[in-house]
Amino acid sequence: MPFRPAVQTAFLATAFALPAFAQDADPRIEQVLAQISAERLSATVDRLAAFGTRHTLSSQADPVRGLGAAAQWIHDEFRAASPRLQVSFDDYEIPAQGERILRDVRIRNVVAVLPGRTARRIYVSGHYDTVARPVRPPQSAAVTTAAAAATAPAAAGSPRAASANGGFDWAAGDLPAPGANDDGSGTALTMEAARVLAQSGLEFDATLVFVAFAGEEQGLVGAHLHAQKARADKAVIDAVFNNDIIGNSRGGNGIVDAESVRVFAEGPEDSSSRQLARYVYRTAARYVPSHRVRLIARHDRFGRGGDHTAFNQRGYAGIRFSEANENYGRQHVVEDTADGVDAAYLARNTKVNVAGAAALAMAPAAPAITSDRGVPQLDRGPSGYDARLRWRASEGAVGYRIFWREAWTPDWQFERHVGNVTEIVLPDVSVDDYVFGVAAVGPGGHESLVSAYANPPRTPVEIKVK
Repeated sequence: MPFRPAVQTAFLATAFALPAFAQDADPRIEQVLAQISAERLSATVDRLAAFGTRHTLSSQADPVRGLGAAAQWIHDEFRAASPRLQVSFDDYEIPAQGERILRDVRIRNVVAVLPGRTARRIYVSGHYDTVARPVRPPQSAAVTTAAAAATAPAAAGSPRAASANGGFDWAAGDLPAPGANDDGSGTALTMEAARVLAQSGLEFDATLVFVAFAGEEQGLVGAHLHAQKARADKAVIDAVFNNDIIGNSRGGNGIVDAESVRVFAEGPEDSSSRQLARYVYRTAARYVPSHRVRLIARHDRFGRGGDHTAFNQRGYAGIRFSEANENYGRQHVVEDTADGVDAAYLARNTKVNVAGAAALAMAPAAPAITSDRGVPQLDRGPSGYDARLRWRASEGAVGYRIFWREAWTPDWQFERHVGNVTEIVLPDVSVDDYVFGVAAVGPGGHESLVSAYANPPRTPVEIKVK
């Protein structure tokens, strides 16, 4: 019997309302999460800070100090973690350019690959380079109150902050720049994720790629170089989990938040990046329920960016993880030291990353939902009043789960497992009033990202006039 509009919403709410999570936790992933070590994370952050500086223009020949020594140590740690990891330097020789690359330099990303059954990739990343403003000289006692206010600490990265601290000397690559939290924390998380996943013995459908990017502080240089090469090589990248400023639980305002993490995702609302953020939210609720994922509908913090941006700009799904409450006074300064990193908090953020990356890597690829002409295969069905969804089968899938929500709602409200089919009709559900999506389900119950039925933007029509 067809649904009548008066009862449709009530029926959907009771029959298909979205639960906190759609499947039971996989005990194999739970075992991997149990191996994540706050002590190892803390030791890694300490070691990274001990290189003195990791500035892009610091020495790459000094064996104990600077970018080169740090890159070699990260490389060696990846190799020591597991023989399953294929470790390499991703090198680029670039000429002087712009305002931050003031001489020819080698950009050296450090990459560890955990091969899966397929070539599609899932990235976990952080940047290991650092920068810090010069230490300010003591102020004269004669400085007026107004002048002191004008030079008070401001948010790192803001024009006033740069001015108040004398700006950056981009040529001074050997100045102290420990970068414990920015982004020693993200690098440590990436290294720990590589270790536990490679040592787990699990076989993944997707290939996992762990990258410590260089040149982030100079304009995301290492990430842009890597992403543009991936695009030229037609690499299939399902997801980029980028971690930047991820280990401090006490904000500069004194507020402590060690129970949540922010995830930034570029729009529009049904972009692949937003689907990835929703996936992380659902997976974290299953595996790390005490740690809240706060979804932020921005590509990054206001007016700022990170290495995932380089992938977003080339059409890849990428999100940024950042701590819940930043301390701007300990960013891009010599005070960004290891005592500002909360290892237990960093470990919980590592668990959120590892759970999401592992579950996604064990799932099939997301279904293709467009026709050969690129049109979403969503229509009103033979009746003209139903929602008919069609998709192409994903290799390795044993079933599919459909999702839908009211069109003004940001997250999925309803779901339904529909079995191993490639078409489904929802009677009396208007394609105008709801947004729809479908995910592939693998033999172990792991789901792919949701492929959302979204129309591309309309091309403007030019009307000729006399």
